[in-house]
Amino acid sequence: MSTYKLYYFNARGRAEIARLIFAAADQKYEDVRFEREQWPGHKSEMPLGQVPVLEVDGTKLPQSTSIARFLAKQFQLAGKDNFEQAKVDAVVDTINDAVTKFLPIRWEEDETKKKELANKFFADELPAHLQHLEVLGKLYGNGGAF
Repeated sequence: MSTYKLYYFNARGRAEIARLIFAAADQKYEDVRFEREQWPGHKSEMPLGQVPVLEVDGTKLPQSTSIARFLAKQFQLAGKDNFEQAKVDAVVDTINDAVTKFLPIRWEEDETKKKELANKFFADELPAHLQHLEVLGKLYGNGGAF
């Protein structure tokens, strides 16, 4: 049986999908969380100098989407064939598109500009991404859970 360690900051962020997959699979793992002030001391231990990183039996895998796809396949949550897996990937990529549009808001320091970016995101960009997810749900749905 493999052992898993997930490295990330003490936050949800880009590691949360991996945590949710572990929970859905009822799989034990070590959840290693760094406080921001601890991070510089661990950065050089990570393959790309960033987190999240999943360590499987001593080998480290970077990149949140790669981690999520690996775990979903590992625990038979990715789809039963290549086409079903591609459908899952389409949904994941659509969500990642929305997250990419949101991130500049998160890191903007100027409060006026942050508010402008948030207004644009919630008025224009997020509804478009949700519409895309709705289209995919209708296209790929089978009457059950998305």
